[in-house]
Amino acid sequence: METVIAIGADSVTYADRLRSLMSDEYGVDVDDQESFDPVSLLPAFVLSGASVDTDAHAHDEQVHVVGITVRVAPEMLDAFYSTLPEVLVADEEDTEED
Repeated sequence: METVIAIGADSVTYADRLRSLMSDEYGVDVDDQESFDPVSLLPAFVLSGASVDTDAHAHDEQVHVVGITVRVAPEMLDAFYSTLPEVLVADEEDTEED
């Protein structure tokens, strides 16, 4: 599995191909944490074929998420990067209709 994005408590690491896609297709600077929230895109990543692993632990009834890793199987990478823009556009269209 190739890591597409790794979200930690203090940092986010992106695969070069995801960074390029977000920049080229959407003009998004993924390093601008005020305008780009990778957690909000988790459903789009999953719908595009990614798997999400969560590193979390509980304190009684409270859950503390330490990290989130989005991975894609090597044989699915091209399909993932082809599908992701379609999923993001579909989400934008649904939002505009509301």
